[in-house]
Amino acid sequence: MHALLDRHKLEYKLEWTLGAAPYLTPRGKLAEALSSAIREVTGSPPEVSTSGGTSDGRFIAGICKEVVEFGPVNASIHKLNEHIDLAAIEPLRDIYQRVLVRLLVS
Repeated sequence: MHALLDRHKLEYKLEWTLGAAPYLTPRGKLAEALSSAIREVTGSPPEVSTSGGTSDGRFIAGICKEVVEFGPVNASIHKLNEHIDLAAIEPLRDIYQRVLVRLLVS
């Protein structure tokens, strides 16, 4: 940005604000517990992806050993009238419960 503005001999003052830092936490016990629970409840292996968009994980990655994000497929996420299919609630509950049992009992 500086080079572009300098090249055009513009007078300017830039103040940069870092609104979100990228993060990557190692895959460990939490990811394995979640993957196993998803596979058990849905019968399908989970898709590990970072293509979900902006993540709130960036706010806690610095204080957590491992961060994963999981939730229902939702075309209305973060939009007006956000909603999910009611049929997704029970499988989500079962997955979360299995993850907690794996993490707290083991």
